[in-house]
Amino acid sequence: MRNRVTAERAATTFVDHSERFGITSTTFNHQFANLYFARLTALRPRVEESACAKWGNSILSRRVSALDAEPNVEVFVVGTIYMEMQHKPSIADEVSRDVLEQFSDSACVACDKYFGDGDALFIEDDAGRLALRLPVTLEQHILVTGAVVGITGTLGDDGVLLVQDLCVPGLAPQQPLGAPGTSGERYVALVSGLRIGHSTQEMLPLQLLAEHLTGQLGCDQDHKLQANIVRLIIAGNATCGPTAESTRSGSGAALDPLQKLAQSEQKLLSQHVRTLDQFLTAVSASMPVDLMPGAEDPCNYLLPQQPFHPCMLPQSSQLSTLNLCTNPYCCEIDGVAVLGSAGQPLDDMQRYVPGDDRMKTLARSLEFQHLAPTAPDTLGCYPFEDKPDDPFVVRTSPHIYFAGNQPRFEASFVEGPAGQRVRTIMVPDFQREHTCVLVSLDTLECKPLVFSGLDCEDHKMQE
Repeated sequence: MRNRVTAERAATTFVDHSERFGITSTTFNHQFANLYFARLTALRPRVEESACAKWGNSILSRRVSALDAEPNVEVFVVGTIYMEMQHKPSIADEVSRDVLEQFSDSACVACDKYFGDGDALFIEDDAGRLALRLPVTLEQHILVTGAVVGITGTLGDDGVLLVQDLCVPGLAPQQPLGAPGTSGERYVALVSGLRIGHSTQEMLPLQLLAEHLTGQLGCDQDHKLQANIVRLIIAGNATCGPTAESTRSGSGAALDPLQKLAQSEQKLLSQHVRTLDQFLTAVSASMPVDLMPGAEDPCNYLLPQQPFHPCMLPQSSQLSTLNLCTNPYCCEIDGVAVLGSAGQPLDDMQRYVPGDDRMKTLARSLEFQHLAPTAPDTLGCYPFEDKPDDPFVVRTSPHIYFAGNQPRFEASFVEGPAGQRVRTIMVPDFQREHTCVLVSLDTLECKPLVFSGLDCEDHKMQE
């Protein structure tokens, strides 16, 4: 009998920085305007610095507030973008609707894109709001509500600022990458959309994923690779509630976070969570696991989503290797800064722009220096009356920046003028793509592990 090679999983240092996304108060006594003011206060100096680098220090001499712009005078305005869009949901419309009025079928279907004919663009600061008109040369720039930008232009006689150019904060400063490991290349595994318990989820790819991560699958060479996978991050939608399941099965209705579950649905959800607990127990017994909540998980709806409660996972939560964390999530592994979300911010930003270049939109959020610029306008979030600043502001650029539950796997690098280099990753929905992503902590290179094609004769896992 051939002797098997024993491989010990590589050790790493780990620091969880998700306390910035913690919620200590769930009251809603404050207006969301305070969040916008905090965001503008934090990002205004960064926009001005970016503007000086682009146009020279003299640009600051033309800086005015939105309401102080004079006609036919070139000005520089720093403020928050607001986009008035035809198909964007409006809370005012819902409040003004008669309580007995029935929703139309079209109102119950989630809108894929917000933009349409007659949309208007504004910039607003502490003083007020100013309408903008972009030239054709700038229309390809990705702009979304909530992004803080700098605008140069001239006010026309109609009160609209004719934009000449614009700038964004750009990439935030970045710490040096951690030193390479001495025992071989180390990896962090990213996966999302497991949807354990979903009626259409195939259990064989899920089982193969668990066995691969825990070293029960493959040859001796595979075991050496598996031993260097130092951490697994589950980026949301690890399980799914009955409402989400019926939506994804083809009903087309938008998710209602306030919908109450019937007793039968509560029982089904309990079974889903119990199965998730068993999966996490098996994997966490072999390696550290970070579990982030997602849009379809039984957690709070508003961002930042708070961790799963330990009572929901009675077995796996007893293991010190399971880290129940927030969404968005921020940590540091051997000096490599990791930042990402379960995908809701990217999905919502994508509704503001034409096309489907999600990697470009993901990179743009780094240039905005903001994780979720469209919150709270079209993306639910807490008002943060207990925090002096906006926790979604990206104060330092991460080395790995990811978005979970995406339609496909993509990866790229975003580089900044000061030597910043960020690996951006779209983590695919595992239920659809059966794909897990390995990211090297030494080189930031990444590769997908695809557990598909299982109907083939050899039943081999594709890498």
